[in-house]
Parts: sequence; structure tokens; C-alpha cells
Amino acid sequence: MSKITDETRVSILETAWRLMAEQQRLDVGMADIAAAAGVSRQTLFLAFGNRAGVLVAMARHQDTHGDHVSRMREIAATGADIPALHAFVDAWLDYLPVVYPVAIQLETSSLSDADANAAWQDRIFSQGVRMGLDRILGQIAAGGGLRADADPSRLADLCLTLLVPSAWRYLVVERAWTYEAFANSRHILIGALLASALPE
Repeated sequence: MSKITDETRVSILETAWRLMAEQQRLDVGMADIAAAAGVSRQTLFLAFGNRAGVLVAMARHQDTHGDHVSRMREIAATGADIPALHAFVDAWLDYLPVVYPVAIQLETSSLSDADANAAWQDRIFSQGVRMGLDRILGQIAAGGGLRADADPSRLADLCLTLLVPSAWRYLVVERAWTYEAFANSRHILIGALLASALPE
């Protein structure tokens, strides 16, 4: 990778995020990002490898702006009960409106755009919400908090379907639900999912 300064790297990543959030389009090209950030396309490619590298780095950089992700990681590392799971969900729900303008584009474009899919998989699955849900539910199961036949990984999948940006888009953006109504509904539904998996 090219030896660019930390200041230049941050400028590129924040410029990419701003362009995609403000223009509400994920197909902003490398040339557009380079021009807006005041660097050459060659610098962009050398520093990040390709467009997928820019998108992944951009999303990871956004995680550093607040304490949402550090809270999620801390809870996931030690959480081993139902209240911890709900606390993790709260941390994500606090963050979702912040990242929504780009997150929804990553989700909707992930089926047809390999670069968007790389960033989507990284932030939601391998390093993101899905991993945290899976870890907490696995720890709950290991402590005997779930029935022996309950699959914590399947439960994590089901919980995730309630928390993805497209759920926010439909209920909050399109149907005008309040944040509070959305958050309460997520907790109620997740509670119902878990109730069916608890030991008798």
C-alpha cells in the first residue's frame, strides 16, 4: 500500500462517506472520490487496493466516530444472558440511524455489486452485528440459558432479520414509525423468539 498520511486517509474515507450519504447513491466512482478528496486515482488504488477496499475501510472508519461499536464489542465479548443481548441490540439501534444513509445502499446493492457486498459482509456479518448476536447467544447457550435443541446461530439469523437497515427503511422511513416504536418492536419480537428457545 502507498504511504499516505493518516490525515489524507481520513480525508479520503470521510469524503467517500459524505458523497454516498449526501447523493444517496453507492455507485460513486473512484474518480469521483479522488477528485472530491483532492488526490489522484492512483493514490486511491494504491492505498486501498480497489473500490471494495475503499468501501470496507470507509465503513470501518465510520465506526470510530462514536462509542456505538466499542459498546457493542464490549457487550458481545462478555454478554452471557438475555439482558446483555437486549443491551447489544440497543447499542446497534442507537447506531443504525447514523449509518443508515450508506448502510441501506450497501444492503440493497450487495446482491448485484461485488464491492458493495464485500463491505456489507464485513460490517454486518464477519465483523459486525451478526457476529455479536452469534457470540452472545452462543454464550447464553453455553451457560445453559437455552434449550439443548435450540440453535444459537439460527436464533442470531432470525434476530438479524429484525435489525437490518431494510427493516428501518420500511417501518421508519416509509411507514413513519418513531424511533421508539421501532426499537420497542425489535425488543418485543426478539423476546418472543427467545421465549420459544428458553429451557422449561
